[in-house]
Amino acid sequence: MAFAAGGGGDAISAAVLGHALADQITVSAIMSWSWDRLLMDPSPGPRSAADFDGLVDRGSDLFEVGPNASLNTGGLSTLPRVACHTNLPMLLADPTKGARGLSRQLVRAAQVFDADILLVVDVGGDILAAGHEPGLRSPLADSLALAAAVKTGIPTDVLVTGLGLDGELTVDELEGRLARLEATPLIDLQPQHTTQLDGVWQWHPSEANALLAVAANGWRGRVESQRETSIVVDDRCTTVFRVDADRLAGDSIAADLATSRTLDHAEHLVRVRRGISDIDIERQRLVARRQPRTTGLDDIGALDRYVQDAAARGTDALTIRRVLELTDATSPSGADTLRKELLRRRPNNFLPPLYLTSP
Repeated sequence: MAFAAGGGGDAISAAVLGHALADQITVSAIMSWSWDRLLMDPSPGPRSAADFDGLVDRGSDLFEVGPNASLNTGGLSTLPRVACHTNLPMLLADPTKGARGLSRQLVRAAQVFDADILLVVDVGGDILAAGHEPGLRSPLADSLALAAAVKTGIPTDVLVTGLGLDGELTVDELEGRLARLEATPLIDLQPQHTTQLDGVWQWHPSEANALLAVAANGWRGRVESQRETSIVVDDRCTTVFRVDADRLAGDSIAADLATSRTLDHAEHLVRVRRGISDIDIERQRLVARRQPRTTGLDDIGALDRYVQDAAARGTDALTIRRVLELTDATSPSGADTLRKELLRRRPNNFLPPLYLTSP
């Protein structure tokens, strides 16, 4: 059974890894946070079971997210739609009771879905962080997932791929951590591993996981993601590594969170280590966020000019999430409108999850 440490995007990649490594592992279900970008869900932080209607109660605080589940707090969760794409049971990681509560949910999930090993999946590699790295922005979700998985006592491995695609730790830092942890390379992802889920990037806002998909399909180049982050997609991105979970947990922020009893407690522990938590950053962004707009003709022209300048800087593509950010199309309806306009008017650039700077 897999725990998608980074949320819905990692849940998609967990299904991809289950397919790619089918001769070695069996992914019977995927647990994931409902922790979507403000584009989809304007409430900072991960959602709990109480935030949903239509969940399937699996007992002992374990809930399955079926296709009819929806948030009752406003906003959209991507998990019901992801569940339809992956054709695997999608389980909600509810952080209300901290690592201890999550650990009990994982034990119950292993019983229900007959799992004898847990796989914690992370795309980008920030789960490998020791905790002091200057580029580390979002350790809470990964660290809480890792701490909970190790606490179950069930044999646990961490699967990491897409090195550097989340724009946090550098590839050199990540390779150094992999060497320190004596990680084992398992496979290089190929087009046939991702084909069945290619359609999800027409609407899903994840950047790191989308870039992993295009890397597996053979695309190479420099990409600009949200907040002007520059990411290189190269051959190193597609290798999947296995890391011993106990060893990593003992040398990371996960060790701090193992005793957490609530989400607030876990967030406090991250603040003690880092000075700020992931959810604090989302709260700040929500305050500073510009009002979402419906994209007009002027926005397309401004985007054309920006793309021309980006190409001159050596950028080969923008993520669609970056395009939405540039045009303030940061609501579900605004994003949908912009996607339709770009498909109609810039079909040679608009190739989700990328927007090419040169047609």
